[in-house]
Amino acid sequence: AFSTAYYALHHLANIEATDRVLIHAAAGGVGQAAVQLAQRAGAEIFGTASQPKWDYLKSTGVSHVMSSRTLEFADEINHLTNGKGVNIVLNSLSGDFIEKSFDIIAKNGRFVELGKADIWDEQQVQAHRPDVNYFPFDFREEYSVDPVLVPTILDKLIIAFNEGSLKPLPRTIFS
Repeated sequence: AFSTAYYALHHLANIEATDRVLIHAAAGGVGQAAVQLAQRAGAEIFGTASQPKWDYLKSTGVSHVMSSRTLEFADEINHLTNGKGVNIVLNSLSGDFIEKSFDIIAKNGRFVELGKADIWDEQQVQAHRPDVNYFPFDFREEYSVDPVLVPTILDKLIIAFNEGSLKPLPRTIFS
């Protein structure tokens, strides 16, 4: 989860402290890792999740929590950012959520696609938002092209865990 989120936010989106980041499914494994990495970078975080998970996300420091079940997140983000939108979208949702996510990206923003359904092609991106950098990827494919990628990312993550700037994801153990 942390390797995928790190690759998405640091290698593809080049996250910076001045960025506003929308993390869809922020209560999931990759989402929780992305929240920690975005916090560590100093970015402002907007997260979507199902309503029962909102209190948990707020307890982790995500101040802007919205529903991942409706498209209302787009209007909420436009309101919260005074129409400026977010600089980065970390997407794992499909269907109409993709277009709505593109609609709230700031000029020259970055859209990182983690999902496997409804992947847009370059023509769709150019027709809808030619100013946005679109990064669909599969981490396993990236690793097969660059076998040094995972060990390099893991080295960086181990340092962050050892210095305490990242924490393991919560877990529940069942008998």
